[in-house]
Amino acid sequence: MPEVRMTVEEYLQLLERTADNVKRVAKSTRTIERETRKSRRRVGKAAKGLGKAMKEANRRLRTKSGKLRKGKTQADVAKLAHKIRRQKYA
Repeated sequence: MPEVRMTVEEYLQLLERTADNVKRVAKSTRTIERETRKSRRRVGKAAKGLGKAMKEANRRLRTKSGKLRKGKTQADVAKLAHKIRRQKYA
């Protein structure tokens, strides 16, 4: 492999040029990310209400240990949650 010798001044110039290129590339990648990022959709009132209603429905249809009451299914929990949402959080 050939031997390369540089003066201190040449080495410092090389470092400065490299640093400038890194800054330039970093700026361009940041602007690309900013342009392609999608805006988030706001959560609607009904969605927030359904979350609260699900908590309440689960509280009503589950035992203290967390099991569903006898004869109740997860579908019953969802139906009750929709009913609660329509009544309270509509």
